[in-house]
Amino acid sequence: MRIINLLPKFRQRELYYDSILHGLLTLVIFSFFSFALVFLAQFGTKFYLQIQAGEIKAEIKDLQTQVGKQENSDVKAQVKAANDLISDYQKLVNASPKWSKLVKLFVPLPPQGLKINSFSVNPSSRTIQITGISPTRELVIALYNNILQEKTDFYGIDYPLENIVQETNINFHFTFFYKSNIIQ
Repeated sequence: MRIINLLPKFRQRELYYDSILHGLLTLVIFSFFSFALVFLAQFGTKFYLQIQAGEIKAEIKDLQTQVGKQENSDVKAQVKAANDLISDYQKLVNASPKWSKLVKLFVPLPPQGLKINSFSVNPSSRTIQITGISPTRELVIALYNNILQEKTDFYGIDYPLENIVQETNINFHFTFFYKSNIIQ
């Protein structure tokens, strides 16, 4: 079936333009409502994201504070451990006598060829005991005289007679005192 339009051409054209205008008006209204809906959705999303960003920033600040406190406590613990170690070392150094000075003062005293087997120090009584081997009696006597002459650092050397009974291959021992200012 075919539709026949019996209206005059002018009126047909007017109806045609009217239908186009109605379609365009519907499109504009639909576009306006779509635009408004998209605008409201974007505005709502922006508002929501701003609220979320504020909450996330607050959480970040809290976490940074917690991490800062934890890192500070870790660093403080490491610094305290290092300070304790240094403090322990300082206490040990201060409590230990300065043996190197004592040994340094004694080293030039034994004559060439004499062998010192032991060198023991008692810090509470400030005594030194030495034992050794000498090829001759003269070297033992020279050691005794050298210690005896060193009055600024050593004093009170004993003179055991068994040190000079034999002429050769002598096992000797001496006990003497050192002055307290040497190892301070």
